[in-house]
Amino acid sequence: MRVWDKSLKTSAGIQEEPRIHYPILGYYKTGTKALEQLLQNGNPLSPVLVEIPENPGVLAHPINLPPAFSSVFFINAVKNRKRMIVISACYTTAAILLGLIWESFAELTSVPAILTATMFLYLSLDYYSVFRGREDLAERCTYYGWIFSRCRPYLITAIVFFIASGITQFILGGDDYLDQFGMYFDLPDNQYYRILTGSLVHSQAAHYLTNFSFAIAVSAICGPSLRMSFVPLFLIGGTVSFGMTLLIEPYLNYPDSLGLVGTSGSIAALLGGLMVLIVKNPASYPKGLFYTITFFFTLGLVISAFFDSIISLSCHLFGAAAGLIWGLFLPDYLSSTTTN
Repeated sequence: MRVWDKSLKTSAGIQEEPRIHYPILGYYKTGTKALEQLLQNGNPLSPVLVEIPENPGVLAHPINLPPAFSSVFFINAVKNRKRMIVISACYTTAAILLGLIWESFAELTSVPAILTATMFLYLSLDYYSVFRGREDLAERCTYYGWIFSRCRPYLITAIVFFIASGITQFILGGDDYLDQFGMYFDLPDNQYYRILTGSLVHSQAAHYLTNFSFAIAVSAICGPSLRMSFVPLFLIGGTVSFGMTLLIEPYLNYPDSLGLVGTSGSIAALLGGLMVLIVKNPASYPKGLFYTITFFFTLGLVISAFFDSIISLSCHLFGAAAGLIWGLFLPDYLSSTTTN
């Protein structure tokens, strides 16, 4: 049995209407209409858990409620997934047709076409793997519900770090902050501390906000599985990715790149750690989670290849490799046997 198969408990009390709990935010709202809206949305990733009057003190993902509720959620979840598949197919077709009809737009539409086609393939594969069977989707949703109830400390850690680093760099640091702490490939006076500090600063506000957004999602999904390794892997993974990139930079023949900054390598390390845990302990994770994580990691690499340099791409790969190696030595925290 897995730890996320167990019922999630909360303080029981007298209630006349369903309670919609938001465990990440630490509050709930009451009302039948709120539950009806949740069931109509049919979103497996909606970060909520439900407590009904018939079963007070027990939190459940909507798909694990009694059949009168869960059937509505499952039907709408399947409809929504089909809708997303059709939309991604339409966008892909439109981008391809624009490129074929107007050759001047071909280069401009090639990237959107590739991205939407990739999303179409993933959504289709995930649908045929998970959404055709209620038990498979219920397993995935149960895991997500457990993630929502356990990820708050890791989200807070990531948010506090990024807010603190953003204030330090963009408000207090001044114009010379990046020059002082960014990693140059030609390290001045052997300032090797830049291998660490470079992985904690960003080139500009857009770069910072992009990594901040990715870090929030990755912290939520990876934190509960990595546990005490979450912060060390984030710091060490980023440092290793920068150090290895520094070593191979002379062989990459990319003269336009003077240095490297950003937390992308650290984020990739967290994903790498989770991926190897899933491979080591497939029974402890829901069906299809590995290729879901792998898809979004690969998509990030593809986007990096289009919009960033080969230097940045190598940094992401080294970060993921650090996470993979780290994960080889981690126990299976999601097994009840290991937990006990």
